[in-house]
Amino acid sequence: MGDEIKGIVNDKFLDRKASNKVMSISAVIFVIAMVGLFTQGFGILKDKDVGINLTIGDAPVLGNLDAPITIFEFSDFSCPFCAAANGYNEEAIALLKKSDVNWEAAMPKVIEEYVKTGKAKIVFKYARGHGTGQSAQIIGWCLNEQGLFWEFHDAAFANQGDISNFDKMKQVALSLGADKNLLDSCLSSNKYNSKLNEDDNYSKGLGVSGTPTFFVNGDKIEGAQSFSVFKEVIDNTLNYR
Repeated sequence: MGDEIKGIVNDKFLDRKASNKVMSISAVIFVIAMVGLFTQGFGILKDKDVGINLTIGDAPVLGNLDAPITIFEFSDFSCPFCAAANGYNEEAIALLKKSDVNWEAAMPKVIEEYVKTGKAKIVFKYARGHGTGQSAQIIGWCLNEQGLFWEFHDAAFANQGDISNFDKMKQVALSLGADKNLLDSCLSSNKYNSKLNEDDNYSKGLGVSGTPTFFVNGDKIEGAQSFSVFKEVIDNTLNYR
């Protein structure tokens, strides 16, 4: 009887020990998972969104339409970090370099290394960031009809201090060689006014909560991340095709 009781006690002790071990392992896994969740991949703000509905529609496109990599840029001309991602707004760039001395503006190098070589194309979608770039955005869409969207895209970011001034943004458009009559006709038609909400609602449906946000063949990159982050995602995607 003594041996039986001892055996039962030992079995319970072993069960309790095993149970405690499982609980400890589960706790560690939970902590790791939570850290990964809140840091979005331990500091690298990118994740794979399976089943998202990314459609180009009538959005401006830079690059070869048949390029294997499609980069969606959800942006707002009034957003300082959107400008920084494109190599503009020295104040925002300085802040990014302060937190990462190796930070490089992503989009100029993406264009040079991947768009110009036919490996990638960029699709621009409006997402309401700072919310004062609506006039510039409508001008941009009108200029897309004249094949000048991307020139205006860069010029708008370069003149971000005037972004909420309709007349100054229109002058920027004309300085790029826009046809004034075509531009005036497009603007007076108000044909793109509703597109502001359409694009913004579309971005929210994809989980875009801030600008800039990029999708590289379904991989989300949030914020003005350094070129190295984009390079890693693009190269991995190209290598696995």
